[in-house]
Amino acid sequence: MKRSLIFPLVVVLLFSSGLAASPAQAKKCSKTPAMTEGPYYLTGMPVRSNITEGLPGIKTRLTLTVLDKNCNAIPNAQVDIWHTNASGEYSGVEGNSGTYMRGSQIAGENGKVTFTTVFPGWYPARTMHIHAKVWVDGVESLTTQFYTSDKVTSRVYAMAPYQSRGQQRVNNGKDGIYRSLGAKSKLLTLKAKINSKNIALDGTFVLS
Repeated sequence: MKRSLIFPLVVVLLFSSGLAASPAQAKKCSKTPAMTEGPYYLTGMPVRSNITEGLPGIKTRLTLTVLDKNCNAIPNAQVDIWHTNASGEYSGVEGNSGTYMRGSQIAGENGKVTFTTVFPGWYPARTMHIHAKVWVDGVESLTTQFYTSDKVTSRVYAMAPYQSRGQQRVNNGKDGIYRSLGAKSKLLTLKAKINSKNIALDGTFVLS
């Protein structure tokens, strides 16, 4: 009797394990939340990878990957980004000239684009953020913003040349636009590697 009770239990466990590895459970990626464009987008983004125009700040490599909901790369997607310089100013608006910290690239077969920039500075009303738009086949598919954790941002702003301005007045926890994300905030938080001379930031767009 003991053997007849144990044997069916083993069969059930093996069957369940098989289901966990089934191709039917394909990997899914969570859709990137859209966010407000804000007032500072300009058309005619320069197509380039280096968007610094020689301005100071800690050199930052920003890599963004465009995926579909099944986590497959979307090649040839157009990615536009814009953000402030190290002093918290946008180019081309409010009396500022130039096109610094603005650029556009076409994703490769792996869905990736990489920009050379500097870590954005803060301005009083917002936490640090990077704006982005994605276009697929000439159609705007997503407008959003990326962030770093408060821990990362505080660490960067304690280093030159940012330290002369001090820490940002509004961090993620106080930023109304960031707080509206709720649990989705992790989908727009960039992975970061930091040293005094270079920063690497990585993020992902998932389109529906």
